[in-house]
Amino acid sequence: MSITMDRLVDRTISAKAFTDSSRDPLPQRVRTVVVGGGIVGSSIAYHLVAAGDNDVLLLESNVLGSGTSWHAAGLVTGARGSSTLTKLAKYGLEMYAQLEEMSGIDVSFQRCGSLSVARTPGRLDEILYAKDVADQQGVRTELLSEERFADVWPLASHAGVLGALLLPDDGHINPGYATIAFAKLAHQLGAQIREGVTVEKILQEDDKVVGVRTTQGIVECDRVVLACGLWTRDLARSAGVHVPLYAAEHVHVRSGPIDGAAPELPVFRDLDSSYYLRHEQGSLLVGAFEPDGLPRPVEDISTTGFAEFDPNWHHFAPIRAKAETTVPMLSTAGYDRFLNAPESFTPDANFAIGETSEVASLYVAAGFNSQGIIFAPGVGKELADWIISGATRFDSSSVDVQRFSRHQNSRKYLQARTKEGLGRLYAMHWPNLQMETARNVRRTPLHHRLAELGACFGEVNGGERANWYGDPGTQPAYDYSYGRANWFSRVAEEHKAAREGVVLFDLSPFAKFEVAGPDALAVCQQAATADIDVEVNKAVYTLFLNNAAGIELDGTITRLGEDRFLVVTPSFTQQKSLAYLKRLAKGRAASVFDCTAALATIGVMGPKSRELLSRISPEDWSDEAQGYTHGRTVEIADGYAYSLRVSFVGELGYELYPSADLAVNIFDALWEAGQDLGIRLAGYHALDSLRSEKGFRHLGHDIGPIDDPYSAALRFTVALDKPGGFVGKDALLKLDPSAPEHRTVYIALEDPEPVFVHDETVYCNNVPVGRMTSGSYGHTLGRAVGIAAIEPDTDLTGSFKVQCKGQLYPATVSRRPFYDPKGERLRG
Repeated sequence: MSITMDRLVDRTISAKAFTDSSRDPLPQRVRTVVVGGGIVGSSIAYHLVAAGDNDVLLLESNVLGSGTSWHAAGLVTGARGSSTLTKLAKYGLEMYAQLEEMSGIDVSFQRCGSLSVARTPGRLDEILYAKDVADQQGVRTELLSEERFADVWPLASHAGVLGALLLPDDGHINPGYATIAFAKLAHQLGAQIREGVTVEKILQEDDKVVGVRTTQGIVECDRVVLACGLWTRDLARSAGVHVPLYAAEHVHVRSGPIDGAAPELPVFRDLDSSYYLRHEQGSLLVGAFEPDGLPRPVEDISTTGFAEFDPNWHHFAPIRAKAETTVPMLSTAGYDRFLNAPESFTPDANFAIGETSEVASLYVAAGFNSQGIIFAPGVGKELADWIISGATRFDSSSVDVQRFSRHQNSRKYLQARTKEGLGRLYAMHWPNLQMETARNVRRTPLHHRLAELGACFGEVNGGERANWYGDPGTQPAYDYSYGRANWFSRVAEEHKAAREGVVLFDLSPFAKFEVAGPDALAVCQQAATADIDVEVNKAVYTLFLNNAAGIELDGTITRLGEDRFLVVTPSFTQQKSLAYLKRLAKGRAASVFDCTAALATIGVMGPKSRELLSRISPEDWSDEAQGYTHGRTVEIADGYAYSLRVSFVGELGYELYPSADLAVNIFDALWEAGQDLGIRLAGYHALDSLRSEKGFRHLGHDIGPIDDPYSAALRFTVALDKPGGFVGKDALLKLDPSAPEHRTVYIALEDPEPVFVHDETVYCNNVPVGRMTSGSYGHTLGRAVGIAAIEPDTDLTGSFKVQCKGQLYPATVSRRPFYDPKGERLRG
């Protein structure tokens, strides 16, 4: 059955499944409104009612599945690039396998498997890592020999293929029918569904959702879920919420009949050539994720449903040529359909879900970057749990809608980025990969100076930062690798200088906030797990929890005065941190000011940092004058800055916070004064290697919303007895510190050659017991080092190994960091 026929039949199924209720008048009030009747919205509605929220209204402006779902190729897989996403995808496979039996609708789930081929050494490394993650999560895999490849895909040439990975449980599904199946299940459990109803505005009072205004009137509600695909950005923006999405043309074509094109052919992914193939009714479907996408503004897209663009054979020609080289029968079969329709993409090629920072009880599930069919069941389940419980139950860090900077919602920015974003699904997923489009939009005050001195910049949430340095006057560039990349030796030098001499970091991207007013202490105390009622100019490392005791944020809070506090959190959490603090300050005599752009941050780190600072400042820099974790305002160079003696690298160090207009002057003075000390510039790659040796946690990897302080081995940050408590305390009191969900340990490989990427499986006595949550190369130790989460009852005296690209490497495991476990160098 063709996709064109499918969309017509889906209309009939919709009417049969829900009788005439889809056109009934709207209810005046419900608990939850889900906006968008595609496969994601239908899955969310079903999982909400299945989890106990039986007062759900699903609204679709046209007919179910008429947005993006109808034209999807329906590919489903159980493996993705990380443990978290693999768990979501695996649930999808399990759900689709039973969806027809549950719903009574033939969703045409063809479990034919999928085959990914590698044509370059780097891609081979990538699929070997993908295999490791899949095996870790119980997804079946098989690396194919050339002979086995011919058996599995006889129509394809093996020429140029270095390796191939088969996932035998993968396949494809009819996305339109799957959408209807989820909607039918939701309806049977009590959800109301209305088609032909457009939501025009999100209604809010006091920054909280109270309802929606539609073309058929107002519906009051307690919460709203935006699952309306490419329309999500503009609807969210009408409520003052930024959800950066932009549409692009997404193409697949269907060949004429081909002998041997059979249902049992696995989905064929030729990632290095940017296309996939799958069987369809005796023909082959050829889909493209070309590296030069064609963005389309939402104004170009029909609002009447089943939107399409004109065929563009010229743009498709390079992909077509590659597919026909691999499967020669395509060139003689010809093509009988060119389907070109819109899909929406985010700036970092990960989807966006969760509660928005600007409006409480407004949730998002959008921007799936052509992976909505894969993730719809898993996202439906996890977001439903999140909505009902009030806290995420999976590690949402990489897909949290609050991770973006506000400027990333700019249409100009999004249009530029989307040209690259479409192809990112099949492009190489190198470690430390940097986007190339929409760059140099958001820069620190020191950006141009660092560029002159050889900085190679990376990007986090749309902000530029120096990751490593080449020679002054050069423009170094990345040469990516799953092993030792071209910057490995340069970072080793930066790392060594931090350990033995002095380095400068531009840490200005750190998110910075001032909380001030009579109730400022109360706000900070409620936010932080630690006790913030300390002496003036004292800094405290703390966690910020959700109501389920999961770690949402971490950072330092420094008391600047009796009623003034400086809160510093990781750069990618700027929007999330601001929202967290503002919600706690609401209704109190306290204000929260985002001073991220107003204050630069210069890290002066290393054993010689005190000597360097004394050369450009008349202040006393002794330990007695400014002890560890203390701050003060200092005269420095031609101005002043706030100096905070803290260090994320594990050495004596200071963070200087001058106003942005003084940053270059102070930096230049430091750089000039440090030449005879062997001063070096250091970037974020060195920062990562240094903190990995020291065992400092990285938010979003080592700690996140599914980790509690006890499992993360951060019990020292918790002050259960402080007055007033803190967010998450009640949930934390229910946990037994002696029985954590997992144990956090430090791991170093014994072989000096391999490097860590992420999510490597940890074995104890040849049994898998956990995974690496983060890691880098410890240049001081001379081997890869990182942090792992393992089963709490693991015998730490056992024999440990870590799996990297299918090979097991002996490892040393410790309860304490390998470098300076007592923290003596920080206090030197």
